[in-house]
Amino acid sequence: TKDAIRNSICHTATVISNAFMHSGTTSDTFLRSNLEWLSRATNWAKFSATASLGVIHKGHEKESLKLMASYLPKDGGSSSAYQEGGGLYALGLIHANHGHSIVEYLLQQLKGATTDMV
Repeated sequence: TKDAIRNSICHTATVISNAFMHSGTTSDTFLRSNLEWLSRATNWAKFSATASLGVIHKGHEKESLKLMASYLPKDGGSSSAYQEGGGLYALGLIHANHGHSIVEYLLQQLKGATTDMV
C-alpha cells in the first residue's frame, strides 16, 4: 500500500541519516535503543540498516568481527540473506582504505555465498 511504501522510505532515510550523523564515532545508541522498530525493515531496507553499522564504526577494525558477528553468514544457515549481505558490506566499510586483513575473510564469504544479496 501507499502508506507501507512511505513508511519504508522514511524508515530507511532515518537509518541512513543516523549513520551519516554518527560516521566513525561508534555511537550506535539510536539503533540499539530502537531494535524493535529496526526489526521492521525488510529486504534491501534490512541490508541498508545492517550496512549502516559499517558507517558508524568506520575505521574501528579491531573489534569489527565481534561487533558484526550476529549479522554475518553462519554455517548453520541464514536468518536473512539481506542482513548477511549488509553485514559483509558493513565489514568492508569499517575496513575501507586501511583494512587489508579483512579482505580474505570477505572473499571467502562471497565465494561461498548461495544468494544474490550476499
